[in-house]
Amino acid sequence: MEATHVFCARCRGVQPVRFERLLPSEAALGTQALCASCGWFVFALLTPARVYCDVCDDIRPALLHAYAPSGALTGGLVRCAVCYASRARLYGAKVSTRSS
Repeated sequence: MEATHVFCARCRGVQPVRFERLLPSEAALGTQALCASCGWFVFALLTPARVYCDVCDDIRPALLHAYAPSGALTGGLVRCAVCYASRARLYGAKVSTRSS
């Protein structure tokens, strides 16, 4: 799944996502996911595939737990790999696995 949308707490709904570097001059620090509609900071993905977990109060490995909500989008929960606390809900277009 390529993430195209995210759940925004400020907008209270699924919105397009925008990814930017945490610090524009330093790519190695990671990427932030922002709501493309209002600019709300959703979460930061630190390289390689790590997130800050406020439950553990530390930077932890990230997991993407796939799920299939109703509608045209597929989804995934970004979770802390240590305590499994959810960090964000990501959505993307469903990918067809059928071949002709």
